[in-house]
Amino acid sequence: MPIMTLTEPDKGWAWIILVASFVEHCIAGFSLYSIGLFHIIFLDRFGEDITLTSWISAFFLCLLSLTGPLASFCIGRWGCRVTMIVGSLLLTSSVIITAFVQHIVLAFLFFGVFAGLGVGLLYSTGYIVIAFNFEKKRNIATGIAVAGCGIGPFVLSPIYQMIHHEYGYNGFFLLFGGLSLNACVVGAVLRPSRLEVSSRIARTKKRTLNKTGCECDLTVVKNLPLFCVCISGVFLNVGIFLVYLHFPTYAMENSSTEVEVSWYLSIAGISSCVGRILLGMATNSEDVSEDIVFFGTYSILGGATILLPSFIKFHYAKICYSILLGVNSGSCYVVINTIVLRLTGPNHVAQGTGYVLAYVGVGTLIGPPLAGFIIDNGGSYAESFVIAGLSLIIGAFIELCSVCLKTDTYKIPRTEDINICVTDDEINSNFKIIIEEQTKLTLRIS
Repeated sequence: MPIMTLTEPDKGWAWIILVASFVEHCIAGFSLYSIGLFHIIFLDRFGEDITLTSWISAFFLCLLSLTGPLASFCIGRWGCRVTMIVGSLLLTSSVIITAFVQHIVLAFLFFGVFAGLGVGLLYSTGYIVIAFNFEKKRNIATGIAVAGCGIGPFVLSPIYQMIHHEYGYNGFFLLFGGLSLNACVVGAVLRPSRLEVSSRIARTKKRTLNKTGCECDLTVVKNLPLFCVCISGVFLNVGIFLVYLHFPTYAMENSSTEVEVSWYLSIAGISSCVGRILLGMATNSEDVSEDIVFFGTYSILGGATILLPSFIKFHYAKICYSILLGVNSGSCYVVINTIVLRLTGPNHVAQGTGYVLAYVGVGTLIGPPLAGFIIDNGGSYAESFVIAGLSLIIGAFIELCSVCLKTDTYKIPRTEDINICVTDDEINSNFKIIIEEQTKLTLRIS
């Protein structure tokens, strides 16, 4: 059978893959950053209390990130293409079943768990594939790709708000299922890259020499600076997803309509898009520290979140906060590939990214129910937003601490460092095996 060409970093088909990753992030970004809209729909559908209903969205968000290690394993075994397609099929089928469930427990199972796993495979693959296809322009490429997380909510939040108004709960989730199926098309264009294939071969050779499959993961787990980034991710995402889930309801309790809320999400989305692209361009320069940018953006967002309850009744204050939320909330995803690659090396970048995303999942699991618990037990949204702001500031500071723990062991690797250990003959012979395995698996899925 004919064998397709491996993609080279920063060249040719790598830019097609960047477009595919952007589209995937539009789909995942809508489900991620418009989660407050889903929360309102579940509240209307089942009429349960805020804390119980929050667990649906909390598990969806949590598994979106906790799926990182699973996605890393699937990418290492079958590649980015198959992982993306499997994620799309799992998300689509789960969302369609959610459209017909009659009990909140079933909504929790199919949307919170299975759809969360599906979108997690999509999101992690769309993110990791950028690291495999870009080297010199990695930050700006990542910025463009994750800008889709802003475009998705900006374009789709008002549309799906109207869909819910016109077609109700069932129509909303059926049409969302149709949207998520498009990720199969996205996955089809993800050709394996030279970095991806050589990384997989190098890891296989290392496992054979050491007679263990765990050394790669242990290398990542024992990385102390990376652990600081992980703990930072917990605190940051406690704050971020507490805000994203409950900001729509908080705004509606303070003189906003559902239409206005959908526009707040759209404003946050387009602001996120612009912010990520500009941040990617800025951090692509060697003179700009990714760690300082990381710390600054989340500190600003934390301060704004603490101040929000004082101005929540003002329409233009909510617009301004939506802009700040969008610009700053996704900044870590622009630079995290570079940070992880610098701390782990190229052969562990997929595992390192999956490891960080797993901790991010812990934060997303804690944040949404935390606000519901506070409110259901006599507290207020104002108190929960102050807690969210403090959590953002603490997370930003912990990530900055990772700079103090770095040693000369952690250096930014170059593409040549990977190719030294793996010859072109090894890549070509193993690539044929990889393509045959992927083709057989894709046919079985179909």
